[in-house]
Amino acid sequence: MAVPKPGARATTAKKSVAEKKSKPAAAKQAAAAAPKPSPKAAARPAPKRVAKPVPKALVKAAAKPAAKPRTTGLPTTQAEGRASTSLVKRAVDALRQRILAVTGPDDAFLGSEEQLIATLGVSRPTFRQAARLLEHEALLKIKRGIGGGFFAQPPSVQAVSRMAAIFLSSQGATLQQIANATAPVIEEAAGALAGTSDASVRRRLAEHVKQHAGFEASPDEGHRVQAVLAFDALVGQLSGNPALALMLNLLHGLVRDPEHGLFRVTPARARAHAEYQQQLAAAVQKRDVATARQLARQHSASLSSGLPKGTLAAA
Repeated sequence: MAVPKPGARATTAKKSVAEKKSKPAAAKQAAAAAPKPSPKAAARPAPKRVAKPVPKALVKAAAKPAAKPRTTGLPTTQAEGRASTSLVKRAVDALRQRILAVTGPDDAFLGSEEQLIATLGVSRPTFRQAARLLEHEALLKIKRGIGGGFFAQPPSVQAVSRMAAIFLSSQGATLQQIANATAPVIEEAAGALAGTSDASVRRRLAEHVKQHAGFEASPDEGHRVQAVLAFDALVGQLSGNPALALMLNLLHGLVRDPEHGLFRVTPARARAHAEYQQQLAAAVQKRDVATARQLARQHSASLSSGLPKGTLAAA
């Protein structure tokens, strides 16, 4: 390894000191050589920055309150769901009571949407849910446009019969089962009618039989069917028992109404029914309850024997 000479070390140290001294001098020379700003430029103030105007649309948007998050109107918790259901149920019950209290003709005007919302004291979504449920029950009719609104539809046997037919079809009910359920209803209604002390009721039945005399000879089967159904409906109505009237209309309608195509009223069946009508009217006039019940049982047996086989849905 080579050892530097003593003279070389001294020379290197002198050079470092000289370089350090020369750096400040060089910086001063560079500053002196740089162009100096004129007095006017030095006295001129720096230009001001002018902010650009904000568009009016942005100002209005910023002034508006933050929009609330949109909701679907559906309950988000179980408690809210129960509260919503309770409100709808109360609205349905209140509106149903108004409909059932109507004593005028069918399609009685209940009010506009705004009027009924104010009367019931519910929100629009709640009212509309209630209205849809009552419309499904065939108790409410909704008309749109000029002259529209909400109209009462009193409950009808036809509406109940349609729903019963759907239910019994889904359950696979047989026609014989329906006839078996009809038989005691016919007998009970005939007995109640014969036992009435109201002379006007007995007279009304006799007048109906007289008015429809000869229907069995009609070549129109539809006319024969309607005569049979009308008599059965009148027996239920005059029995004085709304439950019997409903059941008699319902069950007889399912079996005999041509809409269901289950039971044909042939001329022979029509003659048998015409004879039954005359005999029952005579027993009612005499207030002979036992004979009226016996005639009803025989009539039910005749009806059952003429039913086609199969279920309500298949017939």
